[in-house]
Amino acid sequence: MLELTDVTKAYRGKTVVDRVSFSVNGGETLGIVGANGAGKSTLAAMIVTLLKPDLGKIELDGLDVTKASREVRSRIGYVPQDIALYETLSGMDNLKFWAGANKVPKGMQPERIAKVCEIIRFDRELALRRVSTYSGGMKRRLNIGVALLHEPKLLVLDEPTTGIDMQSCDQILETVEELRKDGVAVVYIGHYIEEIERVATHLTVLAEGRVRYFGAKDGLPKGKTLSEFLRM
Repeated sequence: MLELTDVTKAYRGKTVVDRVSFSVNGGETLGIVGANGAGKSTLAAMIVTLLKPDLGKIELDGLDVTKASREVRSRIGYVPQDIALYETLSGMDNLKFWAGANKVPKGMQPERIAKVCEIIRFDRELALRRVSTYSGGMKRRLNIGVALLHEPKLLVLDEPTTGIDMQSCDQILETVEELRKDGVAVVYIGHYIEEIERVATHLTVLAEGRVRYFGAKDGLPKGKTLSEFLRM
């Protein structure tokens, strides 16, 4: 579904993503890990069409994401590190607004919003509250819900559990697992190894912008755990 071939990006003469290649299929979760500055967020921005690669190609369903960005965006759900919600609106009003922004047909919006609330475990009382009253975990869950309104084939999550409590973290990881089982391709970027080991079926390990490992989670060399491999 998603395929990257020799993707490269530089800023001010410094290469931050260097000839990165990997692929993700429907029903798989690719965990991308690496130290700060390894190029993870830059890679995510290129996948979701916010940045253009300097070299190489990114394809989704056979479409070049640079040449067919509008069509590609309709197939991608993106959850950035920063919360992308209107705090003065209720959760429900945020969902209605983003359903329209994501071009969900008006007649289908109530059904999609109800389904998304079920996925992120929002009951009606919670959905009607103003977002400014939510905990960090509630905001993160709603942020994921917004990204699912248009039924994306690919979901890209950039550190979706930053700064939240254990219960909310567990609920988000359960949601990721359920989406994968439903056939969604998931790219999960983070630095909490326990989370990656729980949700990922495949791994990409980045170091200084380059792929150090790409493959099945259980295929790490020398029988190392992910934590041990990252320390090598």
